[in-house]
Amino acid sequence: MLSLEDYRSIEETIYLMQSKNNAQRLNDAIKELEEGKGLQKELIDD
Repeated sequence: MLSLEDYRSIEETIYLMQSKNNAQRLNDAIKELEEGKGLQKELIDD
């Protein structure tokens, strides 16, 4: 059994991966992060 949060996360992943271009962009970004090429940025508080 899955929690509602996990189920919604899976649904969102499926939705985002439906587009070939979007899936490639996301996979490229994951690869960059795994290779330590990610950038950390400070968020602005409202």
